[in-house]
Amino acid sequence: MSSDIWLYPGNSALVLLACLVFLWLVSLKVKDASIIDIFWGFGFVIVALVCFYMTPSKTAYQKLLMALPVIWGLRLTLYLARRNLGHGQDPRYTAMQKRAEKQGLSETAWRKRAFLTIFLGQGLLIMLVSAPIWIGTAQSYFAGHNSVAVATTIGPLAIIGTFVWFIGFLFEAIGDRQLKRFLKKNKDYDGPYEDKPVLSSGLWKYTRHPNYFGNAVMWWGIFLVACQAPMGWVSIFGPILMTYLLVKVSGKALLERKLKKRPAYQDYVERTSGFIPRRPRKA
Repeated sequence: MSSDIWLYPGNSALVLLACLVFLWLVSLKVKDASIIDIFWGFGFVIVALVCFYMTPSKTAYQKLLMALPVIWGLRLTLYLARRNLGHGQDPRYTAMQKRAEKQGLSETAWRKRAFLTIFLGQGLLIMLVSAPIWIGTAQSYFAGHNSVAVATTIGPLAIIGTFVWFIGFLFEAIGDRQLKRFLKKNKDYDGPYEDKPVLSSGLWKYTRHPNYFGNAVMWWGIFLVACQAPMGWVSIFGPILMTYLLVKVSGKALLERKLKKRPAYQDYVERTSGFIPRRPRKA
Protein backbone atom coordinates (compact mmCIF):
# COMPACT_ATOMS: atom_id res chain seq x y z
CA MET A 1 0.00 0.00 0.00
CA SER A 2 1.33 3.49 -0.84
CA SER A 3 3.36 5.08 1.94
CA ASP A 4 1.40 8.32 1.63
CA ILE A 5 -2.03 6.66 1.80
CA TRP A 6 -2.67 8.16 5.23
CA LEU A 7 -2.44 11.67 3.77
CA TYR A 8 -5.81 11.10 2.09
CA PRO A 9 -7.87 10.25 5.19
CA GLY A 10 -5.75 12.61 7.28
CA ASN A 11 -6.44 15.69 5.18
CA SER A 12 -10.05 14.66 4.68
CA ALA A 13 -10.49 14.30 8.45
CA LEU A 14 -9.05 17.78 9.06
CA VAL A 15 -11.45 19.42 6.60
CA LEU A 16 -14.32 17.36 7.97
CA LEU A 17 -13.43 18.37 11.53
CA ALA A 18 -13.47 22.05 10.61
CA CYS A 19 -16.93 21.63 9.08
CA LEU A 20 -18.20 19.76 12.14
CA VAL A 21 -16.95 22.49 14.50
CA PHE A 22 -18.71 25.12 12.39
CA LEU A 23 -21.89 23.02 12.28
CA TRP A 24 -21.79 22.55 16.05
CA LEU A 25 -21.51 26.31 16.55
CA VAL A 26 -24.55 26.73 14.31
CA SER A 27 -26.40 24.13 16.39
CA LEU A 28 -25.68 26.20 19.51
CA LYS A 29 -27.22 29.23 17.83
CA VAL A 30 -30.37 27.46 16.67
CA LYS A 31 -30.50 25.04 19.63
CA ASP A 32 -30.87 22.05 17.34
CA ALA A 33 -28.32 19.23 17.50
CA SER A 34 -30.25 17.22 14.92
CA ILE A 35 -28.88 19.32 12.06
CA ILE A 36 -26.00 16.84 12.12
CA ASP A 37 -28.35 14.34 10.44
CA ILE A 38 -28.70 16.61 7.43
CA PHE A 39 -24.90 16.88 7.25
CA TRP A 40 -24.37 13.09 7.25
CA GLY A 41 -24.47 12.61 3.47
CA PHE A 42 -22.55 15.83 2.83
CA GLY A 43 -19.72 14.58 5.04
CA PHE A 44 -18.98 11.91 2.44
CA VAL A 45 -19.05 14.55 -0.29
CA ILE A 46 -16.29 16.39 1.58
CA VAL A 47 -14.14 13.26 1.87
CA ALA A 48 -14.56 12.44 -1.83
CA LEU A 49 -13.76 15.96 -3.00
CA VAL A 50 -10.70 16.31 -0.76
CA CYS A 51 -9.31 12.96 -1.94
CA PHE A 52 -9.97 13.86 -5.55
CA TYR A 53 -8.30 17.25 -5.10
CA MET A 54 -5.19 15.55 -3.73
CA THR A 55 -4.69 13.26 -6.73
CA PRO A 56 -1.83 14.42 -8.96
CA SER A 57 -3.84 13.83 -12.12
CA LYS A 58 -7.56 13.32 -12.54
CA THR A 59 -8.10 10.02 -14.35
CA ALA A 60 -11.45 8.64 -15.46
CA TYR A 61 -11.28 6.05 -12.67
CA GLN A 62 -10.65 8.70 -10.01
CA LYS A 63 -13.50 10.81 -11.37
CA LEU A 64 -15.83 7.81 -11.14
CA LEU A 65 -14.77 6.98 -7.57
CA MET A 66 -15.37 10.60 -6.61
CA ALA A 67 -18.65 11.05 -8.47
CA LEU A 68 -20.57 8.12 -6.96
CA PRO A 69 -20.45 9.25 -3.30
CA VAL A 70 -20.84 12.91 -4.31
CA ILE A 71 -24.06 12.23 -6.23
CA TRP A 72 -25.42 10.10 -3.38
CA GLY A 73 -24.39 12.53 -0.66
CA LEU A 74 -25.83 15.61 -2.36
CA ARG A 75 -29.16 13.93 -3.07
CA LEU A 76 -29.49 12.69 0.50
CA THR A 77 -28.49 16.07 1.96
CA LEU A 78 -31.03 17.97 -0.12
CA TYR A 79 -33.75 15.45 0.68
CA LEU A 80 -33.15 15.62 4.42
CA ALA A 81 -32.80 19.41 4.39
CA ARG A 82 -36.19 19.82 2.70
CA ARG A 83 -37.77 17.33 5.09
CA ASN A 84 -36.24 18.43 8.38
CA LEU A 85 -35.43 22.14 8.30
CA GLY A 86 -38.00 24.32 10.00
CA HIS A 87 -39.43 21.54 12.18
CA GLY A 88 -37.24 22.05 15.24
CA GLN A 89 -34.96 19.56 16.93
CA ASP A 90 -35.61 15.89 16.22
CA PRO A 91 -37.44 14.22 19.16
CA ARG A 92 -34.60 11.70 19.54
CA TYR A 93 -32.13 14.45 20.36
CA THR A 94 -34.63 16.20 22.60
CA ALA A 95 -35.05 12.96 24.55
CA MET A 96 -31.26 12.64 24.84
CA GLN A 97 -31.05 16.20 26.14
CA LYS A 98 -33.78 15.60 28.72
CA ARG A 99 -32.00 12.47 29.97
CA ALA A 100 -28.81 14.49 30.32
CA GLU A 101 -30.63 17.21 32.24
CA LYS A 102 -32.02 14.58 34.64
CA GLN A 103 -28.40 13.59 35.28
CA GLY A 104 -27.70 17.16 36.36
CA LEU A 105 -26.17 18.51 33.15
CA SER A 106 -26.88 22.10 32.19
CA GLU A 107 -27.84 22.95 28.62
CA THR A 108 -24.30 24.23 28.00
CA ALA A 109 -22.81 20.97 29.30
CA TRP A 110 -25.24 19.00 27.12
CA ARG A 111 -24.18 20.94 24.03
CA LYS A 112 -20.52 20.19 24.79
CA ARG A 113 -21.33 16.51 25.26
CA ALA A 114 -23.27 16.55 21.98
CA PHE A 115 -20.17 17.84 20.17
CA LEU A 116 -17.99 15.04 21.52
CA THR A 117 -20.46 12.18 21.17
CA ILE A 118 -22.79 13.14 18.32
CA PHE A 119 -20.85 15.46 16.03
CA LEU A 120 -17.38 13.93 16.40
CA GLY A 121 -18.95 10.47 16.62
CA GLN A 122 -20.63 10.86 13.24
CA GLY A 123 -17.41 12.33 11.85
CA LEU A 124 -15.53 9.18 12.88
CA LEU A 125 -18.18 6.98 11.27
CA ILE A 126 -17.99 9.00 8.06
CA MET A 127 -14.23 8.47 7.87
CA LEU A 128 -14.54 4.73 8.50
CA VAL A 129 -17.40 4.12 6.06
CA SER A 130 -15.68 6.21 3.37
CA ALA A 131 -12.61 3.94 3.39
CA PRO A 132 -13.31 2.73 -0.18
CA ILE A 133 -12.99 6.36 -1.31
CA TRP A 134 -9.66 7.21 0.29
CA ILE A 135 -8.06 3.80 -0.14
CA GLY A 136 -9.21 3.46 -3.74
CA THR A 137 -8.08 6.98 -4.61
CA ALA A 138 -4.71 6.64 -2.86
CA GLN A 139 -4.05 3.31 -4.59
CA SER A 140 -5.25 4.37 -8.04
CA TYR A 141 -1.61 4.97 -8.96
CA PHE A 142 0.70 2.06 -8.19
CA ALA A 143 4.23 0.92 -9.01
CA GLY A 144 4.20 -1.22 -12.09
CA HIS A 145 7.07 -2.87 -14.00
CA ASN A 146 10.44 -1.27 -13.17
CA SER A 147 8.64 0.93 -10.58
CA VAL A 148 6.93 2.94 -13.31
CA ALA A 149 3.71 4.52 -12.03
CA VAL A 150 0.62 2.90 -13.53
CA ALA A 151 -2.85 4.41 -13.29
CA THR A 152 -5.88 2.28 -12.45
CA THR A 153 -8.35 2.20 -15.32
CA ILE A 154 -12.08 1.56 -15.36
CA GLY A 155 -12.20 -2.23 -15.60
CA PRO A 156 -14.78 -4.96 -14.94
CA LEU A 157 -14.98 -4.44 -11.17
CA ALA A 158 -15.50 -0.69 -11.58
CA ILE A 159 -18.23 -1.28 -14.16
CA ILE A 160 -20.00 -3.88 -12.02
CA GLY A 161 -19.65 -1.65 -8.96
CA THR A 162 -21.18 1.29 -10.80
CA PHE A 163 -24.13 -0.85 -11.87
CA VAL A 164 -24.63 -2.08 -8.28
CA TRP A 165 -24.41 1.53 -7.05
CA PHE A 166 -27.04 2.61 -9.59
CA ILE A 167 -29.46 -0.10 -8.43
CA GLY A 168 -28.99 1.06 -4.86
CA PHE A 169 -29.44 4.69 -5.86
CA LEU A 170 -32.77 3.89 -7.49
CA PHE A 171 -33.97 2.00 -4.42
CA GLU A 172 -33.08 4.84 -2.07
CA ALA A 173 -34.34 7.69 -4.26
CA ILE A 174 -37.59 5.99 -5.32
CA GLY A 175 -38.21 4.72 -1.79
CA ASP A 176 -37.76 8.22 -0.36
CA ARG A 177 -40.06 9.69 -2.99
CA GLN A 178 -42.79 7.11 -2.33
CA LEU A 179 -42.51 7.75 1.40
CA LYS A 180 -42.75 11.51 0.89
CA ARG A 181 -45.93 11.14 -1.18
CA PHE A 182 -47.43 8.77 1.39
CA LEU A 183 -46.73 11.16 4.28
CA LYS A 184 -48.15 14.08 2.33
CA LYS A 185 -51.31 12.12 1.52
CA ASN A 186 -51.84 11.21 5.18
CA LYS A 187 -50.62 14.42 6.82
CA ASP A 188 -54.12 15.29 8.05
CA TYR A 189 -54.66 11.97 9.83
CA ASP A 190 -55.74 12.70 13.42
CA GLY A 191 -56.90 9.29 14.63
CA PRO A 192 -55.26 6.99 17.19
CA TYR A 193 -51.54 6.37 16.69
CA GLU A 194 -52.14 2.62 16.68
CA ASP A 195 -54.41 2.95 13.63
CA LYS A 196 -52.17 5.17 11.49
CA PRO A 197 -51.93 4.03 7.85
CA VAL A 198 -48.89 1.96 6.87
CA LEU A 199 -47.05 2.37 3.57
CA SER A 200 -47.05 -1.07 1.94
CA SER A 201 -47.09 -0.31 -1.78
CA GLY A 202 -44.43 0.35 -4.39
CA LEU A 203 -40.97 -0.72 -3.25
CA TRP A 204 -42.32 -0.82 0.29
CA LYS A 205 -44.30 -3.90 -0.69
CA TYR A 206 -41.07 -5.90 -1.05
CA THR A 207 -38.97 -4.48 1.79
CA ARG A 208 -39.89 -2.43 4.86
CA HIS A 209 -36.88 -0.20 4.23
CA PRO A 210 -36.10 0.23 0.51
CA ASN A 211 -34.23 3.48 1.20
CA TYR A 212 -31.92 1.87 3.77
CA PHE A 213 -31.44 -1.18 1.55
CA GLY A 214 -30.53 1.09 -1.36
CA ASN A 215 -28.08 3.00 0.83
CA ALA A 216 -26.26 -0.19 1.78
CA VAL A 217 -26.20 -1.45 -1.81
CA MET A 218 -24.66 1.82 -3.01
CA TRP A 219 -21.77 1.46 -0.59
CA TRP A 220 -21.15 -2.10 -1.67
CA GLY A 221 -21.06 -0.76 -5.23
CA ILE A 222 -18.54 1.94 -4.28
CA PHE A 223 -16.48 -0.78 -2.57
CA LEU A 224 -16.43 -2.84 -5.79
CA VAL A 225 -15.22 0.22 -7.70
CA ALA A 226 -12.46 0.67 -5.10
CA CYS A 227 -11.48 -2.99 -5.60
CA GLN A 228 -10.40 -2.11 -9.14
CA ALA A 229 -7.38 -0.42 -7.52
CA PRO A 230 -4.63 -2.48 -5.84
CA MET A 231 -5.47 -3.27 -2.21
CA GLY A 232 -8.91 -1.75 -2.61
CA TRP A 233 -10.39 -4.86 -1.01
CA VAL A 234 -8.89 -3.74 2.32
CA SER A 235 -11.71 -1.16 2.54
CA ILE A 236 -14.35 -3.85 2.97
CA PHE A 237 -14.94 -2.71 6.56
CA GLY A 238 -16.55 0.46 5.13
CA PRO A 239 -19.65 -1.14 3.53
CA ILE A 240 -19.86 -3.69 6.35
CA LEU A 241 -20.05 -0.87 8.90
CA MET A 242 -22.61 1.07 6.87
CA THR A 243 -24.82 -2.01 6.48
CA TYR A 244 -24.56 -2.75 10.21
CA LEU A 245 -25.53 0.83 11.11
CA LEU A 246 -28.53 0.74 8.79
CA VAL A 247 -29.80 -2.62 10.03
CA LYS A 248 -28.86 -2.74 13.71
CA VAL A 249 -28.23 0.80 14.99
CA SER A 250 -29.57 4.07 13.55
CA GLY A 251 -31.69 2.78 10.69
CA LYS A 252 -34.12 -0.12 10.69
CA ALA A 253 -33.78 -1.14 14.35
CA LEU A 254 -34.24 2.38 15.72
CA LEU A 255 -37.19 3.22 13.49
CA GLU A 256 -39.10 0.03 14.18
CA ARG A 257 -38.93 0.19 17.99
CA LYS A 258 -41.98 2.42 18.02
CA LEU A 259 -43.62 1.33 14.77
CA LYS A 260 -43.95 -2.29 15.87
CA LYS A 261 -46.34 -1.20 18.63
CA ARG A 262 -48.98 -0.58 15.95
CA PRO A 263 -51.11 -3.65 15.02
CA ALA A 264 -51.20 -2.67 11.33
CA TYR A 265 -47.42 -2.42 11.27
CA GLN A 266 -47.10 -5.79 12.99
CA ASP A 267 -49.16 -7.30 10.18
CA TYR A 268 -46.90 -5.51 7.69
CA VAL A 269 -43.83 -6.97 9.40
CA GLU A 270 -45.23 -10.50 9.12
CA ARG A 271 -45.78 -10.08 5.37
CA THR A 272 -42.74 -8.04 4.34
CA SER A 273 -39.00 -8.53 4.38
CA GLY A 274 -37.15 -6.38 6.88
CA PHE A 275 -34.32 -5.42 4.53
CA ILE A 276 -33.49 -7.45 1.41
CA PRO A 277 -36.41 -7.20 -1.08
CA ARG A 278 -38.47 -10.30 -1.78
CA ARG A 279 -42.01 -11.22 -2.64
CA PRO A 280 -44.37 -10.55 0.29
CA ARG A 281 -45.67 -13.48 2.27
CA LYS A 282 -49.34 -14.30 1.91
CA ALA A 283 -51.49 -12.90 4.71
